[in-house]
Parts: sequence; C-alpha cells; structure tokens
Amino acid sequence: MGSTSKDDLANDEDSNVDIAPAVKELEAAMGSQDPAKGSAKKANATPILSLDQTATQRLQTAQITGQNIFLVAVTLQEDTPWASVRCFQVLQGLSLMGDVITSKPTQEDIEAEKVSGEIQVVIATEHDADTLRAPLVTLEDISEVSIEPYTPPEESASSGKDPNGEAIVRKPGQSQTVRIDVERLDHLMNTIGELVIDRTRILQIGQMLSTRYKEDELVQALGTTTAHVVKVVDELQEDIMKARMLPIGTVFSGFPRMVRDLAQKINKKVDFEIGGQETEIDRTVIEHIRDPLVHLLRNSVDHGIETPEERVAQGKPGAGTLKLSAIQENSYIIITVEDDGKGIDAKRVKESSVRKGIISAEVASRMTDAEALDLIFSPGASTAEQTTDISGRGVGMDIVKTHIESINGFVKLDTKVGEGTKFTLMLPLTLATLQALLFSVDKTVYAVPLVYVLEAVIIDSGEISTIEGNEVIRLRDNVVPLLRLKTVFNSNHQGFNPDDKTYIVVVRFGDRLVGLCVDSLIELQDVTVKSIGTYMGDVKGIAGVSILGDGQVVLILDIPTLISTSIAKTGPKLDRALRN
Repeated sequence: MGSTSKDDLANDEDSNVDIAPAVKELEAAMGSQDPAKGSAKKANATPILSLDQTATQRLQTAQITGQNIFLVAVTLQEDTPWASVRCFQVLQGLSLMGDVITSKPTQEDIEAEKVSGEIQVVIATEHDADTLRAPLVTLEDISEVSIEPYTPPEESASSGKDPNGEAIVRKPGQSQTVRIDVERLDHLMNTIGELVIDRTRILQIGQMLSTRYKEDELVQALGTTTAHVVKVVDELQEDIMKARMLPIGTVFSGFPRMVRDLAQKINKKVDFEIGGQETEIDRTVIEHIRDPLVHLLRNSVDHGIETPEERVAQGKPGAGTLKLSAIQENSYIIITVEDDGKGIDAKRVKESSVRKGIISAEVASRMTDAEALDLIFSPGASTAEQTTDISGRGVGMDIVKTHIESINGFVKLDTKVGEGTKFTLMLPLTLATLQALLFSVDKTVYAVPLVYVLEAVIIDSGEISTIEGNEVIRLRDNVVPLLRLKTVFNSNHQGFNPDDKTYIVVVRFGDRLVGLCVDSLIELQDVTVKSIGTYMGDVKGIAGVSILGDGQVVLILDIPTLISTSIAKTGPKLDRALRN
C-alpha cells in the first residue's frame, strides 16, 4: 500500500494509495449484516409513500382522535414465488387491526401482481407496535418487519426536519397543523354559541337606539361598531364550524371491505361505488350515521341484490351495483344508498307485518303501497324468508330511522320491484346550530328546523274542512291535515274564531305533509341547540331549546315525533289523505 500526505490532500492531487483492501474489508462487514434488515431501515428512513387529499384527511382525523400512526415496512424473501399473496396477507392482517391510510403497493397493484420485494403501509390504530408485529412475523416468506412511528410530511415541515430527521429551511406558505382535543373544540363551539346570542341582542339594541335617536353621534358610532362585531362573530363561528368538520370519507372508507366480505360470504357479486367522500360534515353528526349506513349497506347486499344466477336469468349483469354517495345542499347533507337489485314488494311487506302481528289483516287491506313500504321501519319488521347473521333478524331499519330522526334528519325510501331500491338520508351539517323558522303560539316562541318547512301560508278559517273529525286544508293537489299546537301542548286558549285568519306552517316529513297552526310568524334565524333532557326529561314533540338575544327561550319542535303522534291519533282515511 502506498502512502499519502497532508500535502496531497491539500493540493487535491491524486494519491497512489491502494484502497482495495479497505474496500474488501468494508464489503465483508456489510455482508455480515442482514441485507433485508438494512433494506427495511432504509425504507423507514425515507418513506416512498405519498398521501393524496383523502388519505391526508383520514390521517388528520386519526390524529385528532388520539390513535397511533405507524409506518410498517415488511421485506419479503428474495426467492419467494408468492410475493403478491404475501403482500395481500400483510395488508389484510393490518386492516383487521386498524385503518390502513395508504400502502405501496396498493391493493389494486397487489391484485394485479404489480409488487416488488417489499410492502409499506401507513396505519392508524389503537394497538402498539408489538401487537401489530405479532401476526406479521408468523407469515411465511417474511424476511424482516419494521414498525416505526410515522411522521406526516406536513408535521415534518412544521418541525423543521425532513423524513430522515435532518434540519430543513421551511418554505414560505407551507401548511402547518396542530392537534387539539375534541373536548376543547366542543367547548369553543358552546362559547361561540353564547357569543352569537349576545351578538343578536347587541344588534337588536343598536337598531332600537338608532330608531329612537337617529341623529345621535354616539348611537351612530355604536351602530358602526355593532356591524363590525356582527361580522367578526360570524367569521369566528364559521371558522370554528370548519374546524369541527371532517370529510365523510372517514366513515365511507371502511365500507368497501365490509361489502366485499359480505358479498363473498353469501356468494354474490357486487360492484360497490362511492362518491362524495370529500363532502364535509360535523364530527358529532358522523358519530350518529355510521350504524345506520352499516344497516342499509348490509341489507342491500343481503336482501336487495340477487345472486348472479338470478340476475342473469332476469337479463341483468351477473354483478349487482351498490352506490353510496354524499352531497351538500345548503346547510344539509344528503346521503344515498342505492342498489339495482330486486326492490321491495309492498305486498310481501304487508303479509310479513300481519304474520308478525305488527298490523291487523283489516288494516293491511286498507293500506296503500306507500303505507305498506313505510312498515319496514317498524321494530321487528322484515321480509326475509330466513334469518342470517347478516340481516333478516327483524332489526336494522328501525334503528336507521331512530338514529336519523334523533339528529333532526329523515329517511326517504324509493323502490321498484325488479329494478332496485334507493334510501335517501337528509341530515344537518351540524348539531350545534341550525336554520329555523321562528313563530309564536300563545306568546310562546317555537322554532322548526328549516329542513322540514315546505312553505308558510295564511288562510281564512272558512277554508278549513274536516275528515273523520280532523281538520284539513287543501293545498293545491294535496290534502294537508292540521295540527293545532295550542292543543298539542295544552295551552290555555279560548277556542278558535271561525272569522280569524290562520297562519299555517306546512312541514314535510318523508312523503307526509302536516300544517302547523300558529299565531304569528317571526323570522328565519340561525339558532344554537341545547338539550333539555337533563332538566325536564323526554318531552314528546320537543327536540331541544335555544335562547334568543333578548333572553327569551325558544322551544325547538321535534317534527318526526309530532307527525307520527298526530297520525297515530287519526283514522286511516286521514292518513291516506295525507299521502295523496
């Protein structure tokens, strides 16, 4: 071996040093290590995964809920002929223990056998690393399993470090995120609700002073300041609402595997399509809709879509189509679950309901098809010929209705025998506030969620007719039964003057219309919703309360309960008139 000197290095001159022995020693040292282990560490140091918008949103949701986020890197043995199978087993095993945010290769790539000797998975889970590792190391053809905490690109940038932990210069305008406890968000929402009440009151006082003292400079200055306060509070409320919003894809993401597994279990072929995953909704609403959607999807797979043999015999494609979608309309979100299966036979629903004692044969004989189909939402109703562990146990549809109505939403059913079934769920974007129409009855102010309001009309008392002893009006082509809230809530009223004008608020629930008789209409207003259960218990017909700017308490009507109760007390003729 030759020698070198500092002068050679300083002058940047070639040296005659023989480095071959040193290279040989280094190669020998490297050869003594497990190459798969080194590969896994390299993969963890520089993740080759990328997150799209949906994956990023799901990751943020998992962080908010306090789940562990891991990057799992599994290296396969070089000579394995089962690379695709092993990657699939890894992905499936991890999906049972948490929410797979993303993977490389993806499941589609694995199914197409586009795999290499390694699979990387980002997973959100309640489990620790050792629990995740246990089932993976038992798989055949696995060379190395590495599990490390995963740092999203956004957090890496905000912390001033790249995925390798090296310091970086933060780019201007780069997004940053911060975790916040959901309880703090709830507290902020309650606080802004109180601020909204005060904002409305300040606005009212300012308008009253402006009317009384038009030329006063201080009053004019107060008006200007009030307008600014109103603007700032509105912006603050909107920002806090957005902070509570989550993409509905956080719920939808777990359904494809559920549908696939169910279809395989009962030997059916189902093409599952999802749309509108980016639609955002308040996290409190998300908590209420998962179970209803699970029931609707399971029933569509089990009852709605036929077997491949049955479909082909009917001239349909062997694989059925199941669609789940969400869109936002104004302050509400509309979710649809639609299949192209056999539909729901109203006659079978009536026969099943009579057989189970839900209704009598006499009542069934007078029912329209629309009335019969509504029976599927009754507890214990089912048209399944035999029960399975999927559905058909007489539970499910009543749970859907109960959950949706509990958050001021409603369910609509459209079906046609031989062509398919469509369930439409209309839900508020948030449970914290709602748009409502305010009106008064015997000096008490009530609010009805605007989602239920069809229109408000003024009629002469002489236009009111009776059917089966119940008051009704004709509104264009519809016969609308009337519900006098004074009677419903036992107000101290002196009867009704036939010469008076009557204010009618026409509300719709599903395919039913009811006219609420009120004393006067007040205004449309965003109101904050408070529960009264703690203080007064369960009050039929009242969904909650709110407070106006002047401190007046507003009772928020529970329209589904009011309509169901009023129909239960009326005769079958009126109920049929209601559906015309």
